[in-house]
Amino acid sequence: MDQKRRWTARSSVISRSNSSKKGQVTVFIILGIILLLALALIIALRSEVLTFRPAELIPTEKNKVENFLTSCINDAGEEALFTLGLQAGYVDIPEARLADSNTYLRTSPFTVIPYWAYGTNIDIPSLDEIKLEIDQYIEEQVRPCLLQTEAFRENYDIVEKSDLLADTRIEDQKILFNVHWEVEIRNKAGDVIAEVTEHTAESPIKLKKAYETAALLIEKEMQTLKLEDITQDLIALEHPDVPVAGMDLSCRRKEWDVHEVKSALVRLLRINIPELKVQGTDYVEFPDTLPYYQNHYVWDVGEEFEQPDLHVDFNFEERYPFTFAVTPLSGTKMKSSQLGGTDLLSFLCLQTWKFTYDVVYPVVVRIQDETTGYNFNIAFTVHLIRNVPNRGEVVARPSYMIDTITDEDYCKIRNIPMSVYTYELVENEITGVHQREPLANVNTSFTCLRYKCDAGTTKYQLALLGDRAGYTQNFPYCVGGILRGTKPGYKESWERVVTQAGTEVELDLVPLYSFPVQNIKVVQHELNNDNTAGPARALGKTEAALVKVTLHKSTDVPGTAFHEVSFTKSGRLDPRVEGEETVELLAQ
Repeated sequence: MDQKRRWTARSSVISRSNSSKKGQVTVFIILGIILLLALALIIALRSEVLTFRPAELIPTEKNKVENFLTSCINDAGEEALFTLGLQAGYVDIPEARLADSNTYLRTSPFTVIPYWAYGTNIDIPSLDEIKLEIDQYIEEQVRPCLLQTEAFRENYDIVEKSDLLADTRIEDQKILFNVHWEVEIRNKAGDVIAEVTEHTAESPIKLKKAYETAALLIEKEMQTLKLEDITQDLIALEHPDVPVAGMDLSCRRKEWDVHEVKSALVRLLRINIPELKVQGTDYVEFPDTLPYYQNHYVWDVGEEFEQPDLHVDFNFEERYPFTFAVTPLSGTKMKSSQLGGTDLLSFLCLQTWKFTYDVVYPVVVRIQDETTGYNFNIAFTVHLIRNVPNRGEVVARPSYMIDTITDEDYCKIRNIPMSVYTYELVENEITGVHQREPLANVNTSFTCLRYKCDAGTTKYQLALLGDRAGYTQNFPYCVGGILRGTKPGYKESWERVVTQAGTEVELDLVPLYSFPVQNIKVVQHELNNDNTAGPARALGKTEAALVKVTLHKSTDVPGTAFHEVSFTKSGRLDPRVEGEETVELLAQ
């Protein structure tokens, strides 16, 4: 029994020993697997570090270069879009256009809008031509922009390996400015840090939609003569100051001054043309209380036309060229014809009149992309001949004016004595300065409607006039005359005058200071990110600045200024021309 127990016990010990050895082997296997996995992970991480470490600076520097380039491409593209939007699709207006003033509308001293339609002629740049203009502008501007960027110039050098070629894509919802330019970027130590070839910038402006809408409006205008119809309606409405046809039982002839009629018609057009709307675009509808505008001033250009993101404005201003003629005309008067009033019917008279108008004027159309605020301007001319829409005659007929009296005839009849005195006035409403002294040798003239007479020159005569400069003489009769005084070195002065015997008129002339434009320097400052101004930089060769200085007085007529001067500074101006130009500021 003891032997059996000892055997059993020994077997039990052996069994436990074998089990322990198996457990140790399992642990070693697991540890080995963990070590292998750790070693593989270390090798993998080490290989990743070795892969990225040599180039870890290159993506950073390359991104900087790409950002510089993209910024320059975007700026050039946006500038091209702004300019062609201002100039009816042209970045640079062709010289042939500029040579013929009948083919464009000048809106400022150095901006014009080429007509897309003049008379029966249509001249619209295609989208492909507009694309080429954008491409050319980008190709001209991107390289100098990049090299003139201070941060780029201080840190990098550029080696060009190909020409810079732009390929703009004008899509429905956006514009892509694609540029192919193979360049090598080096740091100041001469090491190559980046090579870039393809570059792209993007604009959300919907140029294509604005262009297609503008082209559609020109097409519909040529087909329907919509603006001519509106002009015809305004004349036919028989505004009291724009007579067309009628009769009046009276023995007193009716007459209208042609200049007043022209001014009234211009005002009618200026007020009503902007009311025109285009159906399918974004506009405020007319209320039900204005059925005439609902029926005549909403332009239906097609059932399928829908551009809710666009807003269209039509504009005519009094400063635009306006060709006007009317027949019949006697001198400067439009007069009625009289029937009756003779013999047995001397007490019975009938006044009749019928006038025909010729009107030619430009209209500017602004198409605005409401999503971006981008404006695309076009212009075309409107033609009304003999009260009828007619684009076939681009020039109005002469008015066959018959002058019944000349300036010389009018000025001969002088029988109303008046006195005129002239003074030099130096005044500043802010500082309270006020100095008024007699001023002699002032040339004066008298204007009554269309007639102008030389009035004489003031003289300083202490014995006769006291401490005053002036004269006393006869003037022709006029209920609404204007007396003007001029003298070199002084601002012209004028006063309204009703000629009455014994009237004294005083003219105050303000001295002027002539300043050479070439002595004026215009600089520009780049706005930094912290809203501080960078260093001053002179205007570039392709840049221009229009400067206007205005002085207002409390006595000014609303909307007008007492004195205003303007001048242009540009690298394109000939220095000899600029040397002869001056601005006249108020002196003393």
